[in-house]
Amino acid sequence: MVIFVPTLLIACHDWDSSLRQQGQPKQQNTITNTIDRTPKARILGNDEFTFTYPLLDHQTIRMVEQPKQGRLTIKGRSIHYIPAENHIGTDQFRLEIIHDSEHIMIAWQIRVDGDEPRFTELPTTHQDWQCVNDKTTHLGVTWAIPKEPQQQTFGWKNWNAELPKLEAQCFLEQGPCNTENLVDYANRHQWCGQSDWRLPYAYELKNLTSKQDFALDRNQAAIDPYFFPSVGFEYYWLTTDESDLQQDNLAHRYSFGRTNMQVSNQNKRRPASTILVSGAVRDQSLPSEQVNPQPESSSFIRLNQQGLPLTIENQQHDFTDTPWVCLDDTRSLVRDNLYLRDGQFSYVYWLTPQPSQITDTENQYRLNTKDTHVSGSHHTLDGVLQFINHSKQCGRQDWRVPTLEELASLLHQSIDGGDYTLLYQTSFNTPKHGLYWVKTEQGYGTLTLPNPKQLIVNDPEPNTEAKALFIATEFEPRASEDPRSINNHGQPNMARLRHAYASSTDEWPVPFVDDNINYQELGLMPQPSFPHNNPYQKEKVLLGKDLFFDSFLSKAKDVSCASCHAPQKGWTDHLEVSIGHDRQRGKRNAPSIVNSAFLPQLFWDGRATTLEQQALMPIQDPVEMAESLDNLVNRLNEHPTYPARFKTVFHQSPITAQQLAMALATFQRTIVSQKNRLDQFIEQARHGDTQALNDQELWGLDIYRRNGRCVNCHMGPELTDHGFENVGLTYYKGFYQDLGQYNVDGHSQNVGKFKTPSLRDTMNTGPWFHNGLVPTMEGVISMYSEGMASNAPFGWDKYDPNYPKLSEKIRPLNLTFQEREALKAFMHVITAPSPSQPATKAELGQ
Repeated sequence: MVIFVPTLLIACHDWDSSLRQQGQPKQQNTITNTIDRTPKARILGNDEFTFTYPLLDHQTIRMVEQPKQGRLTIKGRSIHYIPAENHIGTDQFRLEIIHDSEHIMIAWQIRVDGDEPRFTELPTTHQDWQCVNDKTTHLGVTWAIPKEPQQQTFGWKNWNAELPKLEAQCFLEQGPCNTENLVDYANRHQWCGQSDWRLPYAYELKNLTSKQDFALDRNQAAIDPYFFPSVGFEYYWLTTDESDLQQDNLAHRYSFGRTNMQVSNQNKRRPASTILVSGAVRDQSLPSEQVNPQPESSSFIRLNQQGLPLTIENQQHDFTDTPWVCLDDTRSLVRDNLYLRDGQFSYVYWLTPQPSQITDTENQYRLNTKDTHVSGSHHTLDGVLQFINHSKQCGRQDWRVPTLEELASLLHQSIDGGDYTLLYQTSFNTPKHGLYWVKTEQGYGTLTLPNPKQLIVNDPEPNTEAKALFIATEFEPRASEDPRSINNHGQPNMARLRHAYASSTDEWPVPFVDDNINYQELGLMPQPSFPHNNPYQKEKVLLGKDLFFDSFLSKAKDVSCASCHAPQKGWTDHLEVSIGHDRQRGKRNAPSIVNSAFLPQLFWDGRATTLEQQALMPIQDPVEMAESLDNLVNRLNEHPTYPARFKTVFHQSPITAQQLAMALATFQRTIVSQKNRLDQFIEQARHGDTQALNDQELWGLDIYRRNGRCVNCHMGPELTDHGFENVGLTYYKGFYQDLGQYNVDGHSQNVGKFKTPSLRDTMNTGPWFHNGLVPTMEGVISMYSEGMASNAPFGWDKYDPNYPKLSEKIRPLNLTFQEREALKAFMHVITAPSPSQPATKAELGQ
């Protein structure tokens, strides 16, 4: 069935010149000259559409652009359109009518509707605006859209856009061009019969967004072009702003262009286009007002008496077959709302009413707190709470009566102004109808469930008896700032600070550390030691050096150890992650080999315990050098010079893999950092001289040891405790997942733990972290200052024994900008020029 047929305008066209060229007299016949260049038609999804053009004999139709969804055929003067199966929306195609050199371009739009069309155009009394009724956005709204949005621009609400070259322009004759004035005008004149016009919320415009219509090649925005032909890539004001973040001059905006489905900010005085909406607001951030509540099957995890999940296979069983004791509420909407309320993520648990037990909703409870008898059918509310908490239902002892806000998260109003219904009744074992207790600020009130008329808590009458559901909530464990640094972020008295550090390190101010027993104070670097089975030997160092820089060691002879550990780059490669064999991208950032002689475990995950063991692993790694030891040893023994050099050092032949490892390890042990300005400061401060550091650097040293808590991990002469910590960058179950030390030992507590790197010469070795995530030291310090990213588990992740746990040493630091700058200055203090050659025998103390 064709709902609407386009109008074709027929006019005369003088083809005199073309006819005279053929030697014929001027004809009096009329032909098609002017037709509708942008025709439209509406059909139902199971119908087809046919249209016949009144063409002359020499005129033909050609398809220029095929439909995006359906199928079009042309036969003579007729076009026939068949919609795609199950497609609802607007389809577009283009035709040409051709007569000799004349071409008439026609752009068709076919709107394919379901049985109940979503949009209906409405008449409007204002020539610059159009109205469209929308049945789908929550329970139905009406839109008012400017016909020329770029000519109808406004400041946000009562903010006037009058800045030079940024003036707003609109049709309003009185008052400024801002949305407050526009809304008032539309309501006073009752556009389209409505008097409740307002700015839309983001979820409303997102519901209007149609990604299937988005087409850059046709400059088509992500919105139905049949009903909203004027909407392009411009920005439209939303009703919300950034005032909750103290950004009072920024409001939210939305575009159906490249950034569709994303909300951005704009200065309220900068003009933007406006779409108005009329209709009830349904706040979809509230479960009770969602259009489509989250399905029951994905809303809860059913738990046993110990608070552990039933097996996945039993999660959807009937209560009679596989009873559960409580529910872990996994609705992200509930969690997010509680976060906005409390500033922390909250976990929510519900106690499932058990038949014939004290929690059965057949029971009713009084508010007589003096009577704690709980054995009969009439129990006191306090007595029931004492019983279920004493018996540790679901392993918990914090059960209580829910507030109205919490209880409302289980309710839903399907029609504006209608009754509410209790959702998820299967999970709650079908609660009985009646009065239920609700916790209030004054004490308790009552609400009728499961079908309350409205969300209003009533004050109980004396001796009121009511049923109860029980809830438990807990905040995610989140570290807080070290109490020793709270309100202690101002710049200190520098004279006093210099006096405090003008002594030996054991007399410096007490550091802010969690483990005083194992803490090691900052100090001067010792000399490296060489193992008895691989002692220092100059010829061995030189052999190891040549091997380190020789790409002969790799399978394709194009990658050497120095490819990832270049001396001019701090013995790293300055890449996020290294590039190895066949240009493959590795998974981790290349650590510096400087001071590797002091490391008890090597690699980010600690999988090697000696340099000899470490030296052979990159050679065999298929992503790094991709060579087998057997092949490499054979090739080394056939090399023109290496066999003689190995024999000179080891007095044996042929070359072995062990000898290769010993040579490389010996060379690496000779790459030690040079003295930095912290070393100079420590040496001089013991004699009372603190001039090696300026005021900012000295303050940075104090922050490093105290407010910054850096020395909890980066301690001692080597500026590392050689331990392993999870700093929150595991990307668990994500594309960039790296489980760290767990990959080596398989211990759940080590998921996401990586080696604590030495911070000596740290400014030579960026980008930082095991994955090279952060390219600037400002970024590194900011991440630690914020307490790193929260990675608290939610839903099924809470019951995953391998879910990564953030190190307890990580706490928010709340450093000021001045503190961050001082700490960054100290990072330069502990950085010396990178060594370019092996240390001499004398420098090594050999």
